[in-house]
Amino acid sequence: MSRKANFPLRSLKLGINDLLVYVSLIAILALGVTVRLLPLKWGIYLDEFDPYIQYKGAQYIVENGFSAWYTWFDPTRWAPWGTDQSTAGLPGVPFAGAAVFLLLNFLGISVPLFDVVVFFPVFAGGVIIILGYFLGKELVNRGVGLLTSLILAIDSTAIQRTSLGFFDTESVGMIGMLIALVFFVKSLKGRTVPYAVVSGLGLALMAISWRAFLYTINFLALYVVVMVLLGRWNRRMTTSFAIVSSITLFAVAATPAYGFSTLISPYTIGAYVAFLVCIVRALAEGIPDPKKRTKFTIGVVASVLVVVGALTLSGVFGDITGKFLAIVNPFSRTDEGVRTVGEQFPSTWSQFFSTYRSLILLLPVGILYALRRLSDEAIFITLLAITALYGAGSFVRLLILVAPAVAIASGYALSSIIATVRPVLKHELDRKSKASLLGKYYGFFTIALIAATIVPVVADSPGIRYADRPAMIVSASTGMRQEIPDWIEALAWMRDNIPQDAIVGCWWDYGYWINVMANKSVIDDNATINGTQIVQVAKAFLNNESVSLEIFRAMNVSYVVVYEPFTRVSTNPPLALPPWYILGDFEKSTAMMVWAGYNSTDYISPVTINLGGVLYSYPLPAGPKAANATLYQLLFYPYRDAYNQTLGIRIPAPQHYQLVYISPSNGWVMIYKINYP
Repeated sequence: MSRKANFPLRSLKLGINDLLVYVSLIAILALGVTVRLLPLKWGIYLDEFDPYIQYKGAQYIVENGFSAWYTWFDPTRWAPWGTDQSTAGLPGVPFAGAAVFLLLNFLGISVPLFDVVVFFPVFAGGVIIILGYFLGKELVNRGVGLLTSLILAIDSTAIQRTSLGFFDTESVGMIGMLIALVFFVKSLKGRTVPYAVVSGLGLALMAISWRAFLYTINFLALYVVVMVLLGRWNRRMTTSFAIVSSITLFAVAATPAYGFSTLISPYTIGAYVAFLVCIVRALAEGIPDPKKRTKFTIGVVASVLVVVGALTLSGVFGDITGKFLAIVNPFSRTDEGVRTVGEQFPSTWSQFFSTYRSLILLLPVGILYALRRLSDEAIFITLLAITALYGAGSFVRLLILVAPAVAIASGYALSSIIATVRPVLKHELDRKSKASLLGKYYGFFTIALIAATIVPVVADSPGIRYADRPAMIVSASTGMRQEIPDWIEALAWMRDNIPQDAIVGCWWDYGYWINVMANKSVIDDNATINGTQIVQVAKAFLNNESVSLEIFRAMNVSYVVVYEPFTRVSTNPPLALPPWYILGDFEKSTAMMVWAGYNSTDYISPVTINLGGVLYSYPLPAGPKAANATLYQLLFYPYRDAYNQTLGIRIPAPQHYQLVYISPSNGWVMIYKINYP
């Protein structure tokens, strides 16, 4: 006798919903990975600048072992003094690249280390997309999880920092951050200890990879304090935060770039305050009267915050300086590095809106809904959105922190709007005796609202447009979508023709390229860790030859490299202008003036020039001190006759700098040998 299979429709429905979610997540993941692989059409290269030093670190670890990092002294950086790499950089990214390479070799997969680190960010980007889904799911629901993963897949900052070749701090740091947030939220719901351990390990991974871990640990501390003040404290919160912060701070203490001094500093004091607040709240459990318990807690917590705040402001725990001060106080930008490095500039409203479109408008709506409901998750979302926006507004490189916050808050707004509208629609339809149409109208409204919100973000994503470009070294540091081999040619020439023991002078922007790809010692690089030496280099370039020779001699410099992406406007005599929309050394000389404390009007003045019958006022080296600036003599040496005859700008030829190389493609990179008198 046959029997019907017991297969409830409810189970089938849940299965279909699950399938739709997973298929959607796989599609989003495929989109994100595909976009990040777009630069592959131009070849396998590292992008930007910092990834080169991370690759060098991974190479050193593969050749010498992981423990060698902690005693690595590199004499080829910041020559002639050298650099203690263990204190100058963080080990997380090189460790990750080396670990993946060694794992592949162990599995019998032979791949060059260079290829591993080039493709690693794409893999990391995929992991970040998946983790974004779980964060949105834990805080709201699976729909918001999918929206979070979609935003991380197409967000321009996320793409830039996890695209092919961008082997840098964010590729590992964002993985650690999202692991920390996902499992911290889970630890507050149950299985506290194991989830808190995973969260702590994630934040520790972020700490050894990216200094932005300070944002995450202080955000969690802020959340804990706010929850205590709102009467939402429980013992799981104390246990979870204690485990997470302890593991993280242990990793910080074990990292030479931080050291024990970071444990008691204004950067980490928030973690101790949060833990102390939790202890105070736990002690208050002994007070039977709820009102007295609340008054006691608020009074003690307020006192702790006032005392710690006063001690911090008085400098007892040390000073907040440099880029960290610029994040906390965007108006405090006295450090030359902060004022002259583009990725450390404040963000603009246009940057937010061009990336997130209507989602950025939904973000405050999501915050308002969260403030109305004040659930634990709503408080988390509110604080995450506000703090991420504040940090990114102060520091453009931190825009990547905004992506999950915008996605979750706007997704929360969408789900709240839909939940609010549904009973209104139901009431109207019931009143008209057309309740059967509820599903149709409600479904149409939901689809229309989601489509109107998300389609513009996906269809006109600047992230996708940004990804479709070659690595910076391929486009000769122009950012153009074309192959311009000047820097590749110049680095190959330096590698093959400059003596191994020679020291190369340049502005710091090109230090990593020359040090890693040409294998030559440099006097400065993109780490900008020695401000005194950068000032000296700036003065060498902006002063006359006698001063520049004296400075370069003290650093044992044998060759000087300069770069300018000239735009040629005539051939007889050959005349080329420095394009201000691309930053070569002429444009960067304004940053050199900031470092040296010089006045830009002494060097650069507007000159009226005739281009195709149209008069332009063009900034050129026409200031009273420009003719004697060594940098300008080196840059404009091939065009000095045209500048004199056509523009009336006299730039004399250098006397002790011999032009030994000019890149054959466009003449943008010039290398001079110093013939000391």
